[in-house]
Amino acid sequence: MLGRKDKMSTSFTNIGNIHADNKNNDKALEYYFMSLEIDEKLNDKNRIAQDYFNIAICYDEKGEDEKAFDFFNKSLKIYEVEEDKAGVAAVLGSFGTYYTKKGDYNKAIENYFKALALKEEIGDKHGIALAYHDIGNLYIKQKRFPEAKKKLLLSLDISKEIESKPFILKAYRSLSTCDSIQGNFKSAYEFHHLYSVIKDSIYNQESNKAMTEMSTKYETEKKEQQIKLLNKDKEIQAAIAAAENRRNKIIIFSISSILLLVFGFALFANRQKNIIKKEKKRSDELLLNILPYETAEELKLNGHAEPRQFDMVTVLFTDFKGFTQIAENMSAKELVGELDFVFKKFDEIIAKYPIEKIKTIGDAYMCAGGLPTPNTTNSIDVTRAAVEIQQFIQSYNVKQTSAGKPVFEIRIGIHTGPIVAGIVGIKKFSYDIWGDTVNTASRMESSGEAGKINVSGSTYQLIKEHFKCEFRGKISAKNKGEIDMYFVS
Repeated sequence: MLGRKDKMSTSFTNIGNIHADNKNNDKALEYYFMSLEIDEKLNDKNRIAQDYFNIAICYDEKGEDEKAFDFFNKSLKIYEVEEDKAGVAAVLGSFGTYYTKKGDYNKAIENYFKALALKEEIGDKHGIALAYHDIGNLYIKQKRFPEAKKKLLLSLDISKEIESKPFILKAYRSLSTCDSIQGNFKSAYEFHHLYSVIKDSIYNQESNKAMTEMSTKYETEKKEQQIKLLNKDKEIQAAIAAAENRRNKIIIFSISSILLLVFGFALFANRQKNIIKKEKKRSDELLLNILPYETAEELKLNGHAEPRQFDMVTVLFTDFKGFTQIAENMSAKELVGELDFVFKKFDEIIAKYPIEKIKTIGDAYMCAGGLPTPNTTNSIDVTRAAVEIQQFIQSYNVKQTSAGKPVFEIRIGIHTGPIVAGIVGIKKFSYDIWGDTVNTASRMESSGEAGKINVSGSTYQLIKEHFKCEFRGKISAKNKGEIDMYFVS
């Protein structure tokens, strides 16, 4: 019973996160409070602290500063007792923003520096870059320009080190503002120019990702035709019924006509039966290209498919390091062709195992084992598929190098845990999965290294008897704190 409540709390939090991302803060608060009610009954301190923090962020977005401060404070007290340094640092940074809004710059600086010290202690480079940026901007407000520029340059250096274009963009913009206020217009222009270059680069990256999605156009068109094919049986049955009515009218006029009609109808019915059989087969094939077999059967039988909770699923993410630079040097046709070839090979590899392809997003590929039919081998199956994908990319890059073409440096991340799966959409079906497990798997990929398979501690415990793994230590992951990570040798 408690386990189900724990999963329900996670689901409420995930739904709240979706509403928060869409700036629907009132709806997000509704689900965050539902999650908090469950977590308080379970007395799960870490979850309660996170619930308080999520609620505070929503109130802050709504401009209700005092409510936000109250919930940030509640969150901080729990994080301090639990000795969660990442959580304490996040709240202190939020306090810095709160006091900045209030004009109490001394308290703001105090909280920013406390947050910075904790982020440096746990090695959170994203957090360090953000803290230096916040302090630099506050120094600008205090007209402490030399100190402001020093902090902003530190933020820029770290942002470049972690290759965070959004953080680099923010640093250049603030540096331009700092120099402009002081009348250093030449330097301000140079920083603004760099800001514009990065901004254009981010725009081009988004455009290139949009181009790669052209490769799914054929699959999308098949989905649109699927609904028409599902209704084909009813249309043909209606045609048969109309033919029967015509036959009955003819019977009244002539027995000879009856004989001719029976003969003709027999030929017609046989032909229609064959058409129905072919159309049904085609419909089933198209549906199975979109959905798992069990889900497709449920959809055909009931007209809908219920979302399902899975206790143990292994999720795999891949993407290519430096893909933006590769894409900039290729035509759209070449880019789509290369991705189509690589992803088809990935499809062939996972087809050897009980693994479902979920989707591709730009240069990212996502699949999962252990659904829609649960099993106990999904962590091993997915890791074996990951090794084959890794080996394929290695051999593929050898051919690319010999042909003078760019190589694809792949990062692979794997995590095992509970998820919710189901169908979204009406006219265009899509089988998708949700939950913290999906988010953590994505962090495994982004926290990995090119050419390596990075797995979480939970996956390692399930595969350690079958694969040699190298312990990386506790690695800080965005919004996850520190996580045990391993490279599969």
